[in-house]
Amino acid sequence: MGDQLLEMLARRKSWLDRLGLGLLVFLATLIAGLMGGASAQEVETVRVATFNAYLLSPIFKCANAQFADCLLQIPGETEKQAKHLADTILADTSRFDIIAINEAWDEDAKQILIGKLSHDYPNYVGKIDAPLVKLRPQAIRDAITSLDPAAAVAIYGQPIEKIDGEDSGLMLFAKKDFDFLPLPDDSFKWGSGDGETLDATGEVGFTLYEHCGGVDCLSAKGAAIVRLLHKPSQSKYTVVFTHMQADYFDKTPPERHADAREAQFAQIEKLIETTLSPLSDAQRRRERVLVMGDLNIPIFHGTPTEWTGRFATSGTYWTDGYYDSWAVTNPADPGISNYIDGERYDYILASPQPYRSGGIEGPICVQHVTIPVDFVDLESDHNLVAADLNLGNFFCHPGIAYKVNMTKVGVGGKPREEEVIDWQDGQDVTQIRYPGSMQWFHVVRSDAGTYSIGPSTEDVKIDIFLPDNMTTPIASYYGKTSKIVDRERTMYVHTYALPREFYIRATGKDRAYTGDYALLVRRHTCATKEEACLLQPGEAPQGATLSKAGGLFGTQNEAWFAFDVVGQADSGADQTVKLFAEGLPDAGNYKAELEDFTNTNGSAAPAFEEKGTERKLSDAMGDGSTGYIVIRQGTPGGADVPVWAFMETSVRNLELKALICEDETNPELGSDDIYTVLSIDSRSLRFPASGEREFDCDDSADHKDWEAYFGQRNLTFVSHAGMKVIEEDDSSPDDPSRLRDFPDLSMGVTSIDGVRTPLIWNFEGGRYRLNYELRMRQNRSVKPGP
Repeated sequence: MGDQLLEMLARRKSWLDRLGLGLLVFLATLIAGLMGGASAQEVETVRVATFNAYLLSPIFKCANAQFADCLLQIPGETEKQAKHLADTILADTSRFDIIAINEAWDEDAKQILIGKLSHDYPNYVGKIDAPLVKLRPQAIRDAITSLDPAAAVAIYGQPIEKIDGEDSGLMLFAKKDFDFLPLPDDSFKWGSGDGETLDATGEVGFTLYEHCGGVDCLSAKGAAIVRLLHKPSQSKYTVVFTHMQADYFDKTPPERHADAREAQFAQIEKLIETTLSPLSDAQRRRERVLVMGDLNIPIFHGTPTEWTGRFATSGTYWTDGYYDSWAVTNPADPGISNYIDGERYDYILASPQPYRSGGIEGPICVQHVTIPVDFVDLESDHNLVAADLNLGNFFCHPGIAYKVNMTKVGVGGKPREEEVIDWQDGQDVTQIRYPGSMQWFHVVRSDAGTYSIGPSTEDVKIDIFLPDNMTTPIASYYGKTSKIVDRERTMYVHTYALPREFYIRATGKDRAYTGDYALLVRRHTCATKEEACLLQPGEAPQGATLSKAGGLFGTQNEAWFAFDVVGQADSGADQTVKLFAEGLPDAGNYKAELEDFTNTNGSAAPAFEEKGTERKLSDAMGDGSTGYIVIRQGTPGGADVPVWAFMETSVRNLELKALICEDETNPELGSDDIYTVLSIDSRSLRFPASGEREFDCDDSADHKDWEAYFGQRNLTFVSHAGMKVIEEDDSSPDDPSRLRDFPDLSMGVTSIDGVRTPLIWNFEGGRYRLNYELRMRQNRSVKPGP
């Protein structure tokens, strides 16, 4: 039908020429609908990212007292880092459509990124430079003198007064779905002025920051602006990318150089408003404007914070027209983008204002902001920040998620608690309306629970996120989909053990999918073995309610809690598992028993000990042991009785990520020869097994991925783990290094992110950091589904 219409319209060109534009748009939309596809205006899935790449030039790496030693050792290092970054991006090119990079100062590194990325990202800005020696000669002399003048001469081969500093360090890459557009106003167009250097495949505007402090004055930091046409949707994106004045958090007081950043924000405002000034008000309302980069605005340090004044105080340009997309979509996730300072410095600011009502509104929605885990262990001290944008839809970001409100019903004489989300106030609200659409649902309860969650079609994918980590989804307990028939409709669900609050994200299984679905959220009542609640070590207790006599929704006399023992220490030792049942008021009427218990180490089932309203047991259990705690009431009383069960374990899973030299041990000549000794349970392990690993980090961190440079990444223990970092030829009092213990995990603390809270070794004049992850149970399915 659609093809026939197209042929007919093509034969009627003279007739079409006389039609108004509005009717043409109507016909195009009609044809698209008849052909089963979305119109151009309905295809706007755009994914963007910003990254401080830490690709330092020699002046920023070696401007110290040992510059000669540094210069001899750095050749090839930055190039390796650039290749690592490019390969990580290219591992999955569907994740990012636009990538803004800052702190790319090394010339060879820039060429590597262009060479490796330009095939998939042919629209790029490779270099923006300004004649600093003419524009700020005194600031350059002051900055270099504050470091080491001899180093500057050695690096540049000329006296200070002739050194022209570094370029902006800014780069941008966009995929084939985009075209560069001319800037509406070219007042800031770069590349034709005296000394202005530009390597780009389209027009670029740039404003060189007039205010700077410290070594920042050595580079042409500024803000660049490009205008891109997103060809599938014909939407226009104005992208500003920048690297602002450094905060230097290690200095006192915090929020240093805030005045410089204040002036720089004023320049960005002028850059945007001047460049877009020829656009009409109607065009501006449809414009997508993004400001991305390392803005160096700390959130967690300083009172009052600079962030609050910039992004949380109404009546300013940056709060009335823009918003910090991370703060709006992930308010409970700290979003640490610089783990050295424990700060969020990297931002994606979006305009226009975010969705608030939850319905279909506005032109664009920032659906999700994340810190992709595969970029965390790159050599940079920053993390990449990514955002997923699309046309607005119901519940399109976590800040306006649908509030799930499960109700209790009686089915077959047993209570059930669930909600099927589909229609609301006469509208079908659950739709993947546009390619790449996301929909979010928010569950908040008084306690933890077990849930079966899933859509009415296998073409829709469900992911679960915790409020304090909106990047890594929670694995389902079983490794496969189950089918539930609800109201004569089949739901494809996964089962999860979850805390009191979590988010559900619905997406198409591929980026091109659109379609309707319904979502089932069912909380297990633990009433039967088939609907048992699942216990996870260290997690909050799971609860059930034993019914009073004549309950409205049927009678529940049993509460079933399933547990599975996962993992065994590398030493071969079994873990100690403790099981608890609580809330049993009368020992004669309420019993706690083990059912279907199998201990893989061959031990018999232990008995529960009674202590007041609590029943508990403790036993050594092998990997794969399984069973149920069953709480039973004999005779229902006059009131409902809430009961709980929970599980503890001694097993710990340790993942060693990277050992990082932040500063060489004293003196900084040559390099450090490092080996480590790991104490784990009753064993002592040397990594590497023999010899040492060379670290060189004069003025920039030297990063060694653990598995590539040392050996075994994943270890399991049940008693204790600690580590020493030893510098072979160091003579300081801290050699051999002091043992650093890995922290303990306790009830309610089931994992520790050792990237945010690393182990630190402070030598005399040196500092080393270990990134790791410590978990009670790894974030993956426990066993195949039932």
